[in-house]
Amino acid sequence: MTTSHDPNLQKLFTQAEQDFRGDSFAEDVLKRIDRERRKTLLVWSVLIVLALAGLALLASPVFTAIGMATQLLPVSLVEIETEWLRLLLSPINSVAATIALGALGIHKFFRWILR
Repeated sequence: MTTSHDPNLQKLFTQAEQDFRGDSFAEDVLKRIDRERRKTLLVWSVLIVLALAGLALLASPVFTAIGMATQLLPVSLVEIETEWLRLLLSPINSVAATIALGALGIHKFFRWILR
């Protein structure tokens, strides 16, 4: 270990020990923080208003699509003649089950790829 010290490092430590103009430094920092918070609040407010306007414009088509989807989901994929077998296979013999199994398969695939 050497006893000589780097003058630039000594200068930095000396500057760090100095007082930061009393309370004015803290006030300036707090003003900047408040300004950033106001900007963030303004941006989020604008985004929320735009999202609500978009939802209001798309409400009717979205409700129509949801209504069509709810009519399509319980449709059987394969017609089964016997009643007991139809009841037994009804949870997996529908469009909804196919979509759910497809989503699970895609989820498992991506988890396998990204592990």
